Amino acid sequence: MIKEIMYKIFGVEPSACPVCEVLREQLYKSDAERMQLLQRALAPPSIDIPVIDKEEQIPIKPQYMPWRVRQQMLEQEDHKKAELMRAKATEIAELEKELGVVSG
Repeated sequence: MIKEIMYKIFGVEPSACPVCEVLREQLYKSDAERMQLLQRALAPPSIDIPVIDKEEQIPIKPQYMPWRVRQQMLEQEDHKKAELMRAKATEIAELEKELGVVSG
């Protein structure tokens, strides 16, 4: 107590131990980091979201497709292929008639 009064009267700073200085520096650093984290959490930076044209947007297709739906799609594709094959066969037959080629 008397030592503290003498330090105050003569304006002498008490000498601190090296461990106290290290602890003080670590406390200062941890307080600064905590304040930085608080500032980031309370005021997050604004992020610019790019605008995508509706033409560029691709609809998301479902991963799972029921068998009945898939079966109908496959049947429709087969019908289209069969129609194209029939149309080609008639075209070939007509060309053979025009050219006078006899098919075997």
